[in-house]
Amino acid sequence: MRVRSAFAMAMMASFLALASGSTGTAQEACAEPQVPAPVDGAQASEEQMRAAAAAAREFIALSDVYQVCLANAFDAARTQAAADGKPLDPSLEITFKTRTDANDKVKQKVGIEINIAIDAYKQTHLK
Repeated sequence: MRVRSAFAMAMMASFLALASGSTGTAQEACAEPQVPAPVDGAQASEEQMRAAAAAAREFIALSDVYQVCLANAFDAARTQAAADGKPLDPSLEITFKTRTDANDKVKQKVGIEINIAIDAYKQTHLK
């Protein structure tokens, strides 16, 4: 349930960021979630593993919200530029792609790390 409430809070924050006005700063208002600390599955207790797995799931869910916020901010900037009859600032697309790609890489890393930790936990504790 904690992941759902964090997800809802992040969605609300992304919508507020977009509704707050300037599209140039809307991407900046998208808050990238904090990366959870890796855990050593061979040394962790069952409670620590459950907490680590929950933190990884929460990070991945919040990262999805973060990327939606970035996409919405980019779309809003594109729409505003068209409405103003001006070209879209090319740096906005670069920033959007860079931030999204970087977050995707971190999501993959977190997923791999928790899977390795779970495997190590099982090897060590569930013999």
